[in-house]
Amino acid sequence: MVNDMNDLDAELPRERVRRRRKSGEISDDRDFVNALGRGLIVLEAFSASNEIWLNGMEVAERVDLPKPTTSRLLQALRSQGYLYYSPGRRQYRLGASVLSLGFAAREPFSLGDLVKPYLRELADEYNVHASLAARDRLDMIELEVCHSVNTLMTLRLEVGSRIPLAGTATGHALFAALPDVERDYLFERLRERHQKHWAELEASINIGRREVEDVGYTTASASWNTDINGVAAPLILPGGASVYALACGAPARHLTQAKQRKIGQRLVEIARMLEEQLRSGAGTR
Repeated sequence: MVNDMNDLDAELPRERVRRRRKSGEISDDRDFVNALGRGLIVLEAFSASNEIWLNGMEVAERVDLPKPTTSRLLQALRSQGYLYYSPGRRQYRLGASVLSLGFAAREPFSLGDLVKPYLRELADEYNVHASLAARDRLDMIELEVCHSVNTLMTLRLEVGSRIPLAGTATGHALFAALPDVERDYLFERLRERHQKHWAELEASINIGRREVEDVGYTTASASWNTDINGVAAPLILPGGASVYALACGAPARHLTQAKQRKIGQRLVEIARMLEEQLRSGAGTR
């Protein structure tokens, strides 16, 4: 019975694709492949935004596509359930089909379940924003987030929020644990993106790397957000398969250097405990 259900689950997407091809909704030609790529870029415009709702003009500006092209892509994504359109607002937001993809990606991955209790403990003990983050191209994306019940945060980051890879404690902690080849590649890409401020950013990244080498964590003071201080430590999966960052942030007046040191030490301890749990198989299903 279980095998029958698995076969059915595998067959359903194929049947949907067959129906859409038959109805002309999708095709095998290069134009469709290009449109698919553009459609994914449109969806990313929503995930990269702190605003839930966007209108067509805002999306077109974010993805750097002509407004008519963007409008067609928005309509196509809306018809498939990946976007929801509010006639009253005359704006779009991500739809339920995007959620189903997100849950499918997260379900077999238990790292977040292991990390969450530690993040909750940090958030409540130190009144900070605590998170697990991973690299997505030239940004860091929040995978798990905990806010203190008495949070003092002036910057609210949630699951899916993005912060810069360069110029943040979170990004610098991850940088310190990356293989040389990946780090060198990212340096080149970041240099292209931040030409005007690259010398300053490169220096701060290298300081962060040295801090991680010396004490296991790195700090940042009012770097990418003038009111926010941060502290972070790398989390390396067994065999170096993936690198993440455990981080805490709070307003500068609250997250003093002394508190950054205390939290940094805790982050290093937590990272080591998690790495040991994962090595022993506690993090597998």
